[in-house]
Amino acid sequence: MSYIGLGSPIAIFTGIAATASAVIGLYIGYQAYRGLRRNDERSMRWLSVGMILLFGLTYTLAIAGQGLVAFRIVPIHLQNTVRLLVRLTQLAGLACIAYSLQIATNQ
Repeated sequence: MSYIGLGSPIAIFTGIAATASAVIGLYIGYQAYRGLRRNDERSMRWLSVGMILLFGLTYTLAIAGQGLVAFRIVPIHLQNTVRLLVRLTQLAGLACIAYSLQIATNQ
């Protein structure tokens, strides 16, 4: 087994951890959506959207982008664009969660 590059044990464990993070994030987003269906309040809607963006979509974009760059499907010079997309998704998720907390405290 190679200790450098895509076949290294560290790269494999990193991929497994990233995939597990994406799956758990999507599960958290799903649970937030279920909570929204039970309690249809405006603050819960924004919390649900924020959690889906932050925990589900961000990790999924990160692992998909990493794979696309690693397997040279997307050119390496677009790696920073992928990172920017992930960071903007995180920011949007955090903003939605912060807004939901603001709504909840004003009610």
